Amino acid sequence: MPLTKDQKNIILRQVFSPISPIEEVDLFFGRKIQLDKIADAINEKGQHAILYGERGVGKTSLANIMARSYTNLYPIKITCDRSDTFKSVWERAFQQIQFSKDTNGIGFKPEKITEIINLESQISSISNLRPNQLVNILNSLGNIRLLFIFDEFDNIKNDKTRAMFADLIKSMSDNNKNSTIVLVGISDNVESLIGEHQSLERCLKQVKMPRMKKEECEEIIDNGILKLELTMDSRVKNKIIDFSSGFPHYVHLLCKYGCKELIENSRTNFTSAY
Repeated sequence: MPLTKDQKNIILRQVFSPISPIEEVDLFFGRKIQLDKIADAINEKGQHAILYGERGVGKTSLANIMARSYTNLYPIKITCDRSDTFKSVWERAFQQIQFSKDTNGIGFKPEKITEIINLESQISSISNLRPNQLVNILNSLGNIRLLFIFDEFDNIKNDKTRAMFADLIKSMSDNNKNSTIVLVGISDNVESLIGEHQSLERCLKQVKMPRMKKEECEEIIDNGILKLELTMDSRVKNKIIDFSSGFPHYVHLLCKYGCKELIENSRTNFTSAY
């Protein structure tokens, strides 16, 4: 049975999202190379990653997909802001980590007592949090694998905070094998995000996020059009791709409002007239 107009409008908001970053894996297309590179870093003990590129190329969408795509680990995603310090950003990260701990009671037939542990409490009382203290806490978790994604890392302007992140990554590479840090930010190069730290070269995989290729833009369009039970002329598709210049935002924007016009007028073919 064909989709109704209301059903198409619901799907339209999901498949073409120019304002909000993509969060669902089955609605995310392209960027397989970048995802694979991050996965390589996660799978290699002592390796971390930094994802960088110009504004509007889809870094936050990719960060969201990271938090949902990789298996056998616990993902924590934090969006950094200008007021963040080294301690504040890790407090927010640790707020998301809770686990239960069983201890035996006292007596001949002791009952197990289950206690909920929140990692934030372990650093909130430390006035001058240092990288080695974080490493010790993470090591105390045993074999639990954690993925820390710090999106919009470029918002952190304090040089000391950036330097402490660099020291932390170096220390974790040497002394912790169960946690991975991924930094995500707007930048032309790695140095402007985290500074010049030659000692990080061996433990920090650099993943540049370029503008989308034509094939990746086509994948966004084709999958969205298919879900909406619409069709699109090849000339229109090429015009959208050319105008978008590799920025997924414009692909989503043009497709969304073009398809919305089609749906409202009960038409099914996206031609140059729309």
